[in-house]
Amino acid sequence: MNPKNVFINCPYDNQYFSLLKPLLFTLIYIELKPQISETSDSGEVRLHKIIKLMSNSRYSIHDLSRMEPIKDSELPRFNMPFECGIDFGIKLSNSKTADKKFLILEKEQFRYQKVISDISGNDIKAHKNNPEEIIKVVRDWFKPTNQNIPRHKKIWLAYAEFEFDYEEILNSEGYNPKDINELTFSDIIEYMNVWISDFKRKNK
Repeated sequence: MNPKNVFINCPYDNQYFSLLKPLLFTLIYIELKPQISETSDSGEVRLHKIIKLMSNSRYSIHDLSRMEPIKDSELPRFNMPFECGIDFGIKLSNSKTADKKFLILEKEQFRYQKVISDISGNDIKAHKNNPEEIIKVVRDWFKPTNQNIPRHKKIWLAYAEFEFDYEEILNSEGYNPKDINELTFSDIIEYMNVWISDFKRKNK
């Protein structure tokens, strides 16, 4: 397992994009490497790639806040709890992955008990569908692993500046910065890495 890798299991849609961006930004800011499933080979089975990413990640973040339908006409979404269960299986089935650590995110603190009570006893935090709160939750969870991690307000202010630049650049290039499908995750992560590196250099 790579000690810097963090596997991310979350919804991939525009409703969640406002939380995914600060989540990715926070991990990169504290010098971790987000691992997110992105199919680059049409012949590759996506689940196999997910398992590889999980197996090579010291940490995993599973956001279960969107198990319910967005609209009354839709069915519940089980991808997130399904992948969470696979990751627990990886952790428990192999001595090499026994040290994996999970952060499980929810919308409300104890809502998970109604639908997936078996995960009780793990690190479960509520982000309240708030971008600043997800930065705080993720930052606070990783703080014991690195005492040099700054307070969440510093990361939040940096993210607000990044978001302004990100939207301005994408708009100027004819992209919709609110659409999760406009850029690949690799593009977004690369852009964040460059921006954060420049930001830290300028603010030493």
